[in-house]
Amino acid sequence: MPQGEAFYRAVSQVLFISQIYGLLPVNNIRSLDVDNIKFRWLSLRTFYSAIILLLNCCEFGTVLHYVVEVGINFHTSSSLALYIVCLLEHVFFWKLAINWQRIMKHWHRVEQLFLSIPYRFYDEYKMKRRINIVVGLIMSSALIEHFLLLANSFHLSNLERTQCNINVSYLEGVYKWERPHLYIILPYKIWLLPFLEWINETIAYPRSFTDCFIMCIGIGLAARFHQLHRRIAAVHKKVMPAVFWTEVRQHYLALKRLVRLLDAAIAPLVLLAFGNNMSFICFQLFNSFKNIGVDTIVMVAFWYSLIFAVARTTLTIFVTASINDYELKIITALRDVPSKAWTTEVQRFSEQLGNDMTALSGNGFFYLTRQLVLAMGTTIITYELMISDVINQGSIRQRTVYC
Repeated sequence: MPQGEAFYRAVSQVLFISQIYGLLPVNNIRSLDVDNIKFRWLSLRTFYSAIILLLNCCEFGTVLHYVVEVGINFHTSSSLALYIVCLLEHVFFWKLAINWQRIMKHWHRVEQLFLSIPYRFYDEYKMKRRINIVVGLIMSSALIEHFLLLANSFHLSNLERTQCNINVSYLEGVYKWERPHLYIILPYKIWLLPFLEWINETIAYPRSFTDCFIMCIGIGLAARFHQLHRRIAAVHKKVMPAVFWTEVRQHYLALKRLVRLLDAAIAPLVLLAFGNNMSFICFQLFNSFKNIGVDTIVMVAFWYSLIFAVARTTLTIFVTASINDYELKIITALRDVPSKAWTTEVQRFSEQLGNDMTALSGNGFFYLTRQLVLAMGTTIITYELMISDVINQGSIRQRTVYC
């Protein structure tokens, strides 16, 4: 079995890139030895991540000041909530970094069972390739979204500047439109723009990366449940000795303990990510009544952002739900065990499988299974019907004048 198929190795490149944005400040994240992966308070990565977090907190302070000055409404409160969510995601990744070595060591101990015979014969899941494909797809889509939103800001700020005859340069108009909370405090300087854009990147990056991170965890766990299922499926309707079922049951319990450990570690991130995704989708659906018939740039940026949020959330659910899917397949496989081979060990294994839910969760409020897609879809449709009934669409006027 290639060493790269161990989870800590498969996910190392993804986590290394996230450290550029100040997330998960763990040293030696790309090390070949899991014992070298450590969190140190006195290290360059920790210092860099602390600087990023401090700058983000400073910008959040200016947003809070701006909201107090102009008053709280539906739009300013959503901007405030977005900054709060992104800051909390930074904090939760810090908390996770502190415990990352302990988590990876436990995961690696469990993985040793599945990196050896007979499980290596059933390793066609290609964990590392799946992780790279999912992260590459989501983050490249997020980059497109970011460029579209920037183009939208450039376009709208130029409309405001020209229609209102504001005597400022093009870039200053963009700065005023994009950062009104900073504009009233920090005078425009052209050399500040790249720095402020970088701070904006570090604030925006966790929104999509958190979903990617949850999917990476889901893929890593699903790969091992897949191997366990394949081993059981290989003896379909065969009479196996009790020692076989004892070993398989013990390996299942090891995976079960690993799922519980990871669920406890990332549950706040899951709750925060899905709460933010749902609120963003609902906010955009509300805005959809005001984005019909406006110019092309605004429409493309708006609808791409909404569709991407829905697709990203749905993909996250389906990828992480595969953990529960493979457990259900194992339950189905046990039902085909011949009656003459049904031993006490098989009975105990069957009871433990049906005992409780095996899935990641949002602090126990919901579980990442396929049923969640239906629940979220029902919520979104109900919200859309409600606001379409409450809002008089005929009274809505598209914003084409910015003075």
